[in-house]
Amino acid sequence: MAVPTSKRPNTLGKKLLGAKGGGTGMTWLTRIRIDYSHCARLGLKDNYAWHQALWEIFPGLDGEQRPFLFRVNAGDYGSEVLLLSSVEPTRPQWCPDDSWATKAINPEFFRHRYYRFDLKANATRKVTKLGPNGGPVKNGRRTVLSSERDLRDWIERKAKQGGFRILDKPTLVIDPRTDYRFRKENTSGLHVGVCFRGGLEVTESTQFVETFHLGIGSAKAFGFGLLLLQPIRLNLE
Repeated sequence: MAVPTSKRPNTLGKKLLGAKGGGTGMTWLTRIRIDYSHCARLGLKDNYAWHQALWEIFPGLDGEQRPFLFRVNAGDYGSEVLLLSSVEPTRPQWCPDDSWATKAINPEFFRHRYYRFDLKANATRKVTKLGPNGGPVKNGRRTVLSSERDLRDWIERKAKQGGFRILDKPTLVIDPRTDYRFRKENTSGLHVGVCFRGGLEVTESTQFVETFHLGIGSAKAFGFGLLLLQPIRLNLE
């Protein structure tokens, strides 16, 4: 059953929420809409606070690997969260019933060749740091990419690794960077987000589906890397 119009997100995620679900081994897409006053009461002031709150949707998974990707969109009404999970979500007490919509994604959704995409990513390059023995340190520093050429190279490289390629049309749009500050315990931090929008062609379906589920880029626990998709038809003649 399709999600009622009043509950559909205003992003490409609505195509997934509107898909027919069913079967086992499914992935779920959930939309949460919370007005700003309610966000303030809940202390949902940054992506780290959202990360902590969203864990409550998956009771009994403490200590296990994070089973979800998410993205927070700011609107006139409040915050909209799109949540992709490999575990069926449970509406938490802090989320009103009319602010919650969830659907299982039918595997048929991934059988298309072309999609329009929308990706909010933490586009960075890892800087190799050498340890005392002269070898590279495992957790090296990351530098933020800022030039359009570097960002275009980054998304094209991620596409190649992820089983798809970026199309010339629709034209790739790269939005200006946005700073996302957060506070974790007594430490302040910053992630830089960039939104990429355009069209893609699937070149390796198995790898593409895996990329969709795992996300793209770094800082996925902080609301980056969720690939929103909408199937499209192209006239290549």
